[in-house]
Amino acid sequence: MARKAKYVLTAGTVVWVSAAAVDSIEDTVPSTDQKRISTTAKEISYTGGQKSDLDMTVLESDEQEMENGLRAMGELTISGNWKPDDEGQDSLRAADADDSLRLMNIKFKSGSSVKLLVQVRQDSWQIAQNGVASGTFNLRVVGKPTYAAAPVGGGGE
Repeated sequence: MARKAKYVLTAGTVVWVSAAAVDSIEDTVPSTDQKRISTTAKEISYTGGQKSDLDMTVLESDEQEMENGLRAMGELTISGNWKPDDEGQDSLRAADADDSLRLMNIKFKSGSSVKLLVQVRQDSWQIAQNGVASGTFNLRVVGKPTYAAAPVGGGGE
């Protein structure tokens, strides 16, 4: 029986962040300036920006009448092992210090990918007895992510 489910496997996913500030999601980042964060990341969560409600209701309305307003920025959270000398984490900490934008790329083993323009909102870490130091970066997603499908014959999907 053939599978009908559609999915993207996460094992083998490579995530990098630009070493320096960028101005646009269209910027090109040389491979020497792509700092991997997937060697410490365990979970990445994206939530798109919610649109505000514009109330169009008038006295003769039978129910509330609403239209979409401006879209808020999205959010991306990266959680995993905290390591003070990790190049990817260093880039995000530098972006946090100077409020600059970074380009982030998430490439799945299949070849499909997501590019995002991000700004650090918060950097946190925690330690506990008999464990591994863990950390989280909360990022603001500026604009919309760009998605690229896996090339024909890409594995993992």
